[in-house]
Amino acid sequence: MISFLDREMKIEPSVCNVSEIVLHIEQSGCHARAASQPFSGFNSLSTSLNLFLRRLATLWRLGRAFVHESHLTGDGAAMTRVAHFFATHGARAAPLGAGVPALSQLSRVLENASGALARHPALAETAVRVALTEVDGLFTPYDATRFRDACKAAFPPTLSFELTDLSDVPLRSGIAEQTHRARIRDMAVRVTLLRADAHAELDDDLDLALAAARFAERRSAKARDLHPVEWVRRSRESVEAMIDLRQRAADQSYLRFRLRDDERLAVPEVLWDYCNDSVLTTRAIETAAFSDAQALASCGLDQADVLATLIEAFFEMALGVGLYHAGLDAAGARVSIERETRGQIVLEADNPMMFFAAHERDFIVGVSHALMEGDHKAAARAHLEHGRPEANATQHEVRVEATYRREAERFASPNARRNVGVAHLFGAIGKAPAEHMFSASHGRIASRAVLLSRSAERIERAAQQIAPDLDVWKIARKVIVRLAADQLSFRSIAARFAHEATHWPHTLPRLPRLIAQRADAAGTFRRVR
Repeated sequence: MISFLDREMKIEPSVCNVSEIVLHIEQSGCHARAASQPFSGFNSLSTSLNLFLRRLATLWRLGRAFVHESHLTGDGAAMTRVAHFFATHGARAAPLGAGVPALSQLSRVLENASGALARHPALAETAVRVALTEVDGLFTPYDATRFRDACKAAFPPTLSFELTDLSDVPLRSGIAEQTHRARIRDMAVRVTLLRADAHAELDDDLDLALAAARFAERRSAKARDLHPVEWVRRSRESVEAMIDLRQRAADQSYLRFRLRDDERLAVPEVLWDYCNDSVLTTRAIETAAFSDAQALASCGLDQADVLATLIEAFFEMALGVGLYHAGLDAAGARVSIERETRGQIVLEADNPMMFFAAHERDFIVGVSHALMEGDHKAAARAHLEHGRPEANATQHEVRVEATYRREAERFASPNARRNVGVAHLFGAIGKAPAEHMFSASHGRIASRAVLLSRSAERIERAAQQIAPDLDVWKIARKVIVRLAADQLSFRSIAARFAHEATHWPHTLPRLPRLIAQRADAAGTFRRVR
């Protein structure tokens, strides 16, 4: 239906007044509904027609809103107002449970993300993902009975299982899923259910938002400058990635294998017999909130010691493994209080996570070390290895080096670091790729760095409140220096050599030309300086 509505929007606005069309559509819907009442056999047809007319009217309103707001201002405020308009009017009249419109809270998500997106469209993934993570849920949760029935319906009769001791309220509610604690026979489990109704509502609403954004870009040059289509598309990609329960289960299993010998972290086991596209089940670990000092103390745990473990684990996972996990965020971290894993940070499967590519992780580690050593040239070289400008290469390279030189001055000496934190370091790492974006890799690296900066800021804030004498810089520097040294170790070089060897059949025939181009570029750069 969306594609049909999108085609319908190609009507030129000059043909007739848009508001009159909307009014006519709504009146037609009323007339059609009134005419169909005497004929009970046409009730379903009338309902479908009425729904189609209301959706078409909403689509016109959204398209007009995008165009109108784009002419008022060119900054993030326009997207904020469009998001608010979208949530206020609703893409569909059908509500979720308790009469809560599907996107009544998503407007807050879009509002939080719009500022970062308006400044740097490439950071949309991070902006939307962070905003979605902070939302407590876009729907009224199922009670225990409906949750149990939905889980049972998600499996065929031969694979069904009985949930007992099911918690009355969710442990966590996401954008389209909710998590409860329960038991399967004698085993304590944590069950996450993807709500089919919430998923369908979000999918339908985002389809409609995308069609309206396309309408706006066709009709207004200023709307095109706000990139509404790209914004909504990336929002949709973030939503789909966060509610893919099979991918979450696979990531959780890999993480458990990868961290099997790490005594700082506990990763619950995925119970694959009780998992599918709609249900994710893991073993449950008894935990206490990291922020609850009294609960930790009652279990013999010191909050300051747990904080030191959390900080070290955060930097090790982010820079060593290339993992962002909401379970390592100081605001929502939980600590095991079970005998076998007491004191370990628990990384639950229902918490959002993201794996970085190897080259993204290496870039963040290498540039972090270069900035702390004041070596802006090394940082600039790493930047250009991930993408070079197609035109005016020399001028752009000079600007890249100047950007990193400016940032390096803030972190090269202990005196300069007194007024900045580790969050500022990650922010600086993301700033240059966002300003000098020569490839898609630069956009992804900037996105990852901003995400780490946000988490590091919360960790530093927690350290100031709980253990003011704890030096976060010292812990971060120790991890960064060690990982940077590992990049130059024999083992690392051998691994890179083996990886690069697979590309030699394609690279060797072009080697003479590449050497000549690099030498010519280096000579031009020296002449300019």
